[in-house]
Amino acid sequence: MSKPSIRPDTGASYRQSKRELFVMIAAWAVTGLWVLGYNSQAAYAAETETPVRMLFGLPRWTVIGWLLPLLVANAFTIWFCLRFMRDEPMEVLPEDE
Repeated sequence: MSKPSIRPDTGASYRQSKRELFVMIAAWAVTGLWVLGYNSQAAYAAETETPVRMLFGLPRWTVIGWLLPLLVANAFTIWFCLRFMRDEPMEVLPEDE
């Protein structure tokens, strides 16, 4: 087993990945709450509509309640990954003698 003084410091990398994880969870939780909340209301309201309002060939509530949030969440994820996620350099361990 290696001595504690020569182990790499993974703390910075761990903290960075933990911050990134919380941002991703928060973004997808907000999206999930929107999808569940909006669709639970709009789908039942659209049930009584005649004719059903369409948008891009789909019922309007599916586009606003499912497709649009999915596209926004994916765009945010790609933007966040390309813009803010970064690699933390790992410390090099000395060779065993």
